[in-house]
Amino acid sequence: MLVVSLEMAGIFALAWFTGGHESPFGFYMLSPLLIAAGALPLYFNVGLLLGSIGIYFLFNNIFPHHSGITFVEAAGDYANLFLAMLLAVIVMQMVNRAKRQRDEANARTNDTMEHIKSLYHIVENSSQHDFMNIGQVITDYVVKLTKLDKALFWFAKKSGEPAPQSRQTGWLHEEERFLFSELDKHEQEWRLQREPLFKSLPGIGDFLLMPVRMSTRFVGMIGVKLEASEGLEGRRWYIQQLMFLSELSAIILERHELGVIENRLIITNEQNRIADEMHDSVSQSLFGIVYATHSLKQTWRKMSDTQLEEQIELIHDSATKVAKELRITIYSLSSKKSGGPTWLGMVRSHLKSLSRLNDVEIELKITGDDFSLPYPYHKALFRIISEATGNAIRHGAASRVDVELSLKPKWIRLSIIDDGVGFNTERLWAESEDHSGGLGMKNMQYLAQSLGGDFQLSSSENAGTRILITIPVGVAELKNA
Repeated sequence: MLVVSLEMAGIFALAWFTGGHESPFGFYMLSPLLIAAGALPLYFNVGLLLGSIGIYFLFNNIFPHHSGITFVEAAGDYANLFLAMLLAVIVMQMVNRAKRQRDEANARTNDTMEHIKSLYHIVENSSQHDFMNIGQVITDYVVKLTKLDKALFWFAKKSGEPAPQSRQTGWLHEEERFLFSELDKHEQEWRLQREPLFKSLPGIGDFLLMPVRMSTRFVGMIGVKLEASEGLEGRRWYIQQLMFLSELSAIILERHELGVIENRLIITNEQNRIADEMHDSVSQSLFGIVYATHSLKQTWRKMSDTQLEEQIELIHDSATKVAKELRITIYSLSSKKSGGPTWLGMVRSHLKSLSRLNDVEIELKITGDDFSLPYPYHKALFRIISEATGNAIRHGAASRVDVELSLKPKWIRLSIIDDGVGFNTERLWAESEDHSGGLGMKNMQYLAQSLGGDFQLSSSENAGTRILITIPVGVAELKNA
């Protein structure tokens, strides 16, 4: 502002000494006005414009050098200049406003896309025991995308089953029960709703609610508590975000239910296959052995030593055949024995692809065997490894990541260390609590704790990041028993 003001004063001085209103330097005043209109606040532009006009009239009515020109004559002489100055300010303000709106829209879009990619990464790898966490993740992301303080995911009752636990972000624990009890009162209204709804709940406030519908049933409502100062444009933005998250939530939950059904069908089909194989081969052979031993028990006293030896050898051969058939059946169920893809192989493949795509060195060291590790541990560990290495590359700009996984019969230890730029951990957890930062670390912590494990994070700026996770095997099964 000071530089532009000095430039304008210098142009006035040039004009004063080179002919006043007839000076060829008069139109030079457009330069500082254009700069001010494009980069400085509106009040400064208006002040600069009015000040310029006022000084011109002051020159022609007070100073003796221009006493021969009347006010009206000066206004006529300067009309083109004043009009050009006014139009320059108006046009540049319009251009500047459009540019600010575009920049804000781009920043909002980029921010939204980052959140969506992070959200997709979380739900893409979500396992069955994370079903209830999906509602919490959605509400956290509603707060992040809308920049509001409070959001909710209310689940409706399923036919013949209790309703899943509703989730919220931003309310105190003692407020949560009252909030969802009020929403329960309107369940029939929610079930008939197809479009976004503005609703005022007594004692709570004004809400924007969006129904979540799967292809087969009504799931619940996603909502945000509106601020009193929100205008129409802001509410349109909230509607767009809730519509997107509603559709995404429906897809996630439907895929989860289909995954549960698919897993049940796979288990049922596998059980039937094993039962058929057992019946056709193993059970028939076992029946033959039982019958042969029963017959031998009845007749062995009447048999010669040679006949007895032949009968025992026959039973032995039959038992060996049964053991072989049973071993083949068991090995066919094991990817490790059958040569199919193993979980550790998938982890290696994922990190290898990540390393090649991003030109980052990723070192994986594994001790122990995952053969007897339950499925929820496989899913959670894969998600943690994927999230941590992805963060190290995307946000930490790391050139090397060391992943060390130790699998013991009773304990799992996972260490992930990178040489990236690091960050302030206290600030990260603070942003995670007020929902202004990412959810990656928070989700990894949840995954470890959901299995009864411990999550430790250490980092500092320009010193890389270290994640250490220890999980006791079997605790999750005891908790769910």
